[in-house]
Amino acid sequence: MVQKYVTIVTGASRGIGKGIALRLAKEGHDIMLFGRDKTALEKVNKEVRVLGVKTEMFLGDAVDPKFVNESVSDIIKTYGRVDHLINNAGMGILKKFVDSNLDEFKKQIDVNLYGVYNFTKAVIDNMIANRKGSIINISSLAGKNAFVGGTIYGATKHALMGFTKSLMLEVREYNIRVAAICPGSVNTDFFIDKDIKPDLDRILRPEDVAEAVVTIINLPIRALISEIDIRPTNPK
Repeated sequence: MVQKYVTIVTGASRGIGKGIALRLAKEGHDIMLFGRDKTALEKVNKEVRVLGVKTEMFLGDAVDPKFVNESVSDIIKTYGRVDHLINNAGMGILKKFVDSNLDEFKKQIDVNLYGVYNFTKAVIDNMIANRKGSIINISSLAGKNAFVGGTIYGATKHALMGFTKSLMLEVREYNIRVAAICPGSVNTDFFIDKDIKPDLDRILRPEDVAEAVVTIINLPIRALISEIDIRPTNPK
């Protein structure tokens, strides 16, 4: 019998989050979709349901702790547990530091860190009680490297890597696996309003990141991949 999982995917309206939701649905996971764009999230919800799994749709902001706590509480009441949390919601404003402002800094901190904190805090007690679970944070190679225009965005992703590594050490005794996936450039809406314009045919696709998520989850519980870097093979 195929193991059924209850999996939360944040930022599921499009891009990497959508790709992860669809890929995990093909693995038989019941998918809890979180996002802010109602029209886009409803479309993803329909696509996931076609794959024969249960879905729930939660429209709101990852930065709002009340929304996150109430939504996760409803999931646990309905399904009894959360097996996997995919912290994918994120955003980036790529500017040189001298051209940045405090509002942009706070916005990136809120989405890239505070949102991760809210969801992780909401699921962790249930995972500890069940002595199992996976928390996968979608970070970036910007969390390990430096580049011009990445001063603030990179700082949030470096912080996310520190959070992920420390949390992994704190909860592994409960058979909870915490991992980071660090993609290079991915062909999503991320680059629409950016000055950086990679060759979209050569960079990664959302499904490439989704395969890394599946790899981490499908390992035997005794094994943990704590970090995966994914780069375009030949981006130029």
